[in-house]
Amino acid sequence: MRTDRAGPPGVTVLDCANQAGREPELAPEGRVDHDHVAGVDEFGRLFGCGHGCPPERGCGTSPLCARCLAAELQTACTAVRPILRIMQVRVLGGIELVVGGSVVDLGGLKQRALLAILVTADGYAVPVDRLVDLLWGEEPPAKAMTSLHAYIARLRRLLEPVREPRAPAHVLVSRPPGYALLLDGIDVDARQFTALLAEASPLITADPAQAETLLRTALDLWRGDAFADVASTTPAIQAEAARLEELRLTAVEDLWATRLALGQHRLAAPELEHLVESHPLRERLWALLALALYRSGRQADALDALRRARRRLVDEAGLDPGIGLRNLEEAVLRQSPDLDLPTSADSAALPGRGEQLLEVRRAMDEATAGSGRVVLVSGEPGIGKTSLAQAVATDAKAAGFRCGWGGWEPDASAPLWGWQQAADQLFGDTGVLQLSGPAPIDAASSTFQLAGTVVEALRSGPASLLVLDDMHWADADSLRLLRRIAATLADVPVLLVVTCRDADADISTAVAEVLAALARLDPVRIELAGLDEDAIRAHVSLNTGVDVDRQVAAAIRSRTDGNPFYINEFVRLLANAGDLTDPAAPSWQEVPGGVRDVVRQRLTQLPDETGDILAAAAVLGRSFDLDVVAAAAGVTAEAVDDSVEAALRCGLLEEETPSRYRFTHALVRDAIYRSLPAPARARAHARAAQALERQRIGHLEPHTAQLAEHYRLAGSVHARSAWTFANRGARRAAERSAHDEALRLFRMAAELQDRDPMATAEEREAVLTGLGRAQHWMARPVEAWVSLADAARSALARGDAVAAAHALLVISERNIWTWRDYAAPDQVAIQLWDQVLAALPASETLLRAHVQATLAVELLYQPESADRATSLATDALLTTRQAGSPQQLLPVLQLTHLAMERPDLLDRRAAIADELVILAGRHDDVSGLAAALCMRAVDRAERGAWEQAVADMHRAERIAAQHQFVPVLLVAGSALALERQAVGDFAAAETALERIVMLQSTVSMAPLALGIGQLATMRMIQGRLAELEPALREAALHQLVLRDLHALALIACSRTDEARIMLGDWAEQRPLLRDFLWIGMTGIRARVWIEFGDQRAIADLRDQLTPYADRLAVGGMGAFFLGSVRHTLGHLALAAGDRAAARELLRAALDTHRRLGLEAHAAATAALLRQAEQ
Repeated sequence: MRTDRAGPPGVTVLDCANQAGREPELAPEGRVDHDHVAGVDEFGRLFGCGHGCPPERGCGTSPLCARCLAAELQTACTAVRPILRIMQVRVLGGIELVVGGSVVDLGGLKQRALLAILVTADGYAVPVDRLVDLLWGEEPPAKAMTSLHAYIARLRRLLEPVREPRAPAHVLVSRPPGYALLLDGIDVDARQFTALLAEASPLITADPAQAETLLRTALDLWRGDAFADVASTTPAIQAEAARLEELRLTAVEDLWATRLALGQHRLAAPELEHLVESHPLRERLWALLALALYRSGRQADALDALRRARRRLVDEAGLDPGIGLRNLEEAVLRQSPDLDLPTSADSAALPGRGEQLLEVRRAMDEATAGSGRVVLVSGEPGIGKTSLAQAVATDAKAAGFRCGWGGWEPDASAPLWGWQQAADQLFGDTGVLQLSGPAPIDAASSTFQLAGTVVEALRSGPASLLVLDDMHWADADSLRLLRRIAATLADVPVLLVVTCRDADADISTAVAEVLAALARLDPVRIELAGLDEDAIRAHVSLNTGVDVDRQVAAAIRSRTDGNPFYINEFVRLLANAGDLTDPAAPSWQEVPGGVRDVVRQRLTQLPDETGDILAAAAVLGRSFDLDVVAAAAGVTAEAVDDSVEAALRCGLLEEETPSRYRFTHALVRDAIYRSLPAPARARAHARAAQALERQRIGHLEPHTAQLAEHYRLAGSVHARSAWTFANRGARRAAERSAHDEALRLFRMAAELQDRDPMATAEEREAVLTGLGRAQHWMARPVEAWVSLADAARSALARGDAVAAAHALLVISERNIWTWRDYAAPDQVAIQLWDQVLAALPASETLLRAHVQATLAVELLYQPESADRATSLATDALLTTRQAGSPQQLLPVLQLTHLAMERPDLLDRRAAIADELVILAGRHDDVSGLAAALCMRAVDRAERGAWEQAVADMHRAERIAAQHQFVPVLLVAGSALALERQAVGDFAAAETALERIVMLQSTVSMAPLALGIGQLATMRMIQGRLAELEPALREAALHQLVLRDLHALALIACSRTDEARIMLGDWAEQRPLLRDFLWIGMTGIRARVWIEFGDQRAIADLRDQLTPYADRLAVGGMGAFFLGSVRHTLGHLALAAGDRAAARELLRAALDTHRRLGLEAHAAATAALLRQAEQ
C-alpha cells in the first residue's frame, strides 16, 4: 500500500478514504460521484491529486479525480475485485448487480441472461459457442457473435467502472475457449445462502438457537424466486434456479425443526399448515406439522394431519407415505415419550429432574398460547428449587420468552424487592412498580394499582417468564402483590414460577394464605424430593468429573438423602481428602451428618482470617458489599479481596457486581452465621450497623430498615438506635405506600422503645400514631384504634389534648364507611372522644369541629344518642364552614354525611352529598370525589332517582378504576351488581358479585359481608331463597341483623314453626337500628311477620314504614334491594285485610317499578295486586 504522498505518517490512501466517511460510490461512466461520496474532499486535501489538482483546492473540483482515485486504489490492490468490497450480485430473486450500495441497470434480457449464465458457472470458463446456444438456441441470428461481444463489453464496464481503456479485465475475463466471471471478490447472495446453510446444518441438534439465527439470516436473503426474470431463457438457468429452490425449502424445513427444538411448537403449527398446503408432497413438512400439533396438546389434530398427508400423497403422486411418516403416526398413537420436547443441554445439568422440567415445559406451551400458568416449586432447603427455576429460565429464553427473576433473602429487604428485580429485567427501568398519583394510598389500592400496571406490561409484550425465588422470605407487600397478580393471569402470556420451602417452620401465616390462594388457581405443583442413585452418579460426574459406581452413589444417598446441595458439600470434602470413591475410608465416617455441619467443616480448611471475614459478611446478610465487610471486620480492603477470592475458589461465594457478593446458598450463610456464639453474634451486629452507618453516611434512608434490624439484634444496649431507625424506615415505607413494611417497622419500633429507658412519652406517641395509621391504611381498624387510643391517652396524661386529638383523628382519614363493626358502638371509645373534646382549648376551633364530627360518627350505632350525634355534626359543619378552608371542610362534610345516615335525615344528607361532589370536583380531590359520588348515589337511589344514582355509581367506578381506589371499587362494584339484580339481570348480578369477592380476596381486604344480603334478596325474587338457609343460619350467628332474613329462608323451606320459635313473639323483637339499612331490614321483617299472620306486628310495621312510602329500599345500594316501599306497605295492608289501601299502594308501586325498568319487581307487585283485586 502506497504511503509516499504528503499526509500523516503511516496513513494509506485507502485508510484516508475510509476515515473520511464511507466507501466511495462509482458513477456508471467511471467517475467518482461527488454528490454521494463523503470524504473525497478530505482525501484530496491531504494528498493532492497528482494530475495538477492542488491539495488546497480539494479533489472534489477536478474531473480527473476519478482517475486519480482509481490509480491510488489499483496501486493499493493487486486487482480491482476487492474495491472496498462494494460489488454484489443478487440472484435470489430477479438478477441484480449492486455497486456501492446502488442497483446498476443491467440492460436488456439477453445481457441479464448472460450475466446469470456466467454466475451459475461459478468462475469456470463458458465456451463462446455454448454461450451462443444458451442465449439464442439452435438457430442464432447472423450477428449473434457481435451481439455477444457487445454484451461482454457492457458488462465489463459495469463490473469494472474504473478500469483504464484497453487495460486487461480482472472480473469478467477472457479465458479460452470463452469467458469466465471471477467471483472471488464479489458477494453473491446464493453463495452466502449456501454457506449459511452449511454452517447451520451441524448446529440444528447441537445448538438449535444458533442454528435458528443462521437459517433465518439465510432465508432473509431471498427476494423472490431465484433468477426470477431470466430463468425461462435457458434450461441451464432453470436447473440452477430449481437447485436453489430445493435448498430454500430444505432450509425452511430446517428452520421449523430448530424452532420445534426450541419449544416454539404453538407458533409453528399455523405456519406449517400453510406450508403443507403450498408443498403437499414434502413429507418432512407434514412430519413437522404433526409433531408441532402433538407437542401443543392436539393429538387428534396431529393424527388428522398425518392422514391428510397420506391422502395427498396417494391422490397426487400415487405413493404411500414413507417410513418416517408411518413411524411417526405409530408414535403419536402410542403417545411415545420420544415425541416430547427433548431435554436441553442446560436441563441435562439437572440430573433426576427431567420429569419435572417436562411438566414445566407443558405449562410454558400454554403460556405461549396466551393462557397464563403458575408453577409452584417446593421442597426442603438445598433440594434444587432455584436450580430448577434457572433451567426453566434457560429454556424459556431459548423459546423466545422475555425473562425476569426476583427473589428474597432471610434478612429484611426493601418492600417489593424481589418484584423490583424481576420488573427491571422484564421491562427495563420503566418505573412499572412506581405508584402514580398522590401518595400514600391505602394498602389495598396500592396493591391493585401495582398489579394492574404489571399485568398490562406483561400483556403488551411477548410471552414472559416471571420467576419469584424463595417466596417464603418475601415481605408482606410482595406477598399481597403476588396474590393479586397470580389471580389475573388467566389470559396473559406469562409463566409464573414461584419457589418456596415446604417445612411448616418456614411458612408464616401470610405465606400460608398466599399458598392457599395459589392453590385455587390450579397451579403446576413441583414437589422436589432427593435424587436417586442414578441421578447422584450423574450429579457427581457433572460436578467433579469423577464417575462413581452404584455402591458409592448408594452410600452418598444414605448420608445425604439425595439433597443436591448436601451432596455437593459432602462430595467436595471427600474429594479434597482423596476418598470420594472409597466408602470404607475413615474420612467417610468423619464427615458430619448435617448439611450445615458439613459446610462448617469445609470452612475449617480456610485460613483463620478468611473465616473471620466470612463471618462478618454472614452477619450482614446473604448479599453484602465489600467496603462494609471491611469496615465491620476491621481489616483492609486487600484482606477482604484475598478472602473473597479464596471463598470463590471454594464455591462458597458468587459475584453479583464487582463490589458486591453473595453466599452461593442460604444454607452456607446460615451455617457460618449460626457458628457464631450468641454474644459474639450480637457484637458482630453492632459492628455491622456502625460500619453501614459510616460507609453510607449522607444517604442512609434506603438502609434504615437494615440498620434497625442490626441494632435490634445487637441487644438492649442499642435499643434506642434500633427503634429510631425502625421509626425512620417505617415512615419512609409509608410514604411509598408500602404499608405492610411500615406496619412491621412501626411494631418493631414500639417493642424496642420498651427496652429504651430514655424514650419519652412524645416519642412513644409518635410511634403509636404511625403504627395506628399503618394499621388503618391496611384496613385493620380494630387494631388501629387500639394503637391510636393508647397514643391519645398518653398525650392526655401529659396534658396535650391537641396531640391526643390528632392521634385519634387518624381513624377518620379517607373513610367511605364507618370504622366500627356494624351495630357495635364502642362505649370506651366514645368516652375517650368526650375526654379529648372536653380537654381541647376553645382556641382550637377547627380541631374541635373535626373531633365533634368524628364523635358524631361514633354515636351512629348508639340509638339513644341520635339527637346528640345530629347536633354535634351540625355544629361541626357550621364551624368549619365559617372558619375553615375548602380542604378542611371536605373531611367534615364526609363525616357529617356518615353521622346522618338515618332514614329521617335523608334530605339533609342529600344536600351534604351534593356539596361534597361539587367541592371535591372543584379542588381536584379525586378520591374524595369518588367517595362523594358513592354517597350521593345511595341518597338518590333511596329517593327514587334511580337512573341518576346508577350514573353516579358508574362515574365513581370509572374514577376508582383509573386511580385504583379499591374501597370505592368495592362499594361501586357492589352497587352496580345490585343494579343488575334490580333490573332482573340475575346472571350479570352474580358475576359482578363474584368479581367483588375475588377483588376482596386478592388485595387481602376483609370481606364487606354484603354479598349474602344481595344474594338473598335476589333468591327471594327468583323463588329460591330456601337454597341459602344454611349460609344465612351461619351468617346470622355473627350478625344478628340477619336473623329476620334467616327466618324468611326457614319459611321458604316450609319450616315456619322453626322460624317462629327462633324469633319468639312480636313483643320480644329488638328494634332495628335506624341507619342506612333500616328501611330494607324493616321490609324483610315485614315479610316474615306477614307469613306469621301476626296482626299486631303487621299494624306496627305499617306505622313504621308509612312515613317512607315514597322511598326505595336499597340497603345502602349494596346490601340488598327490595324495590318500592309501597310494595311492602301494600303487602302489609293486604295482610291486614285493608284491600282498598293495598290496591292503592300496590298500583303506585307497580307504576314506580315499571317507570324505573325494575321488571322482576314489577312482576312481583303485579301478582300481589291481582290478589288485592280479587
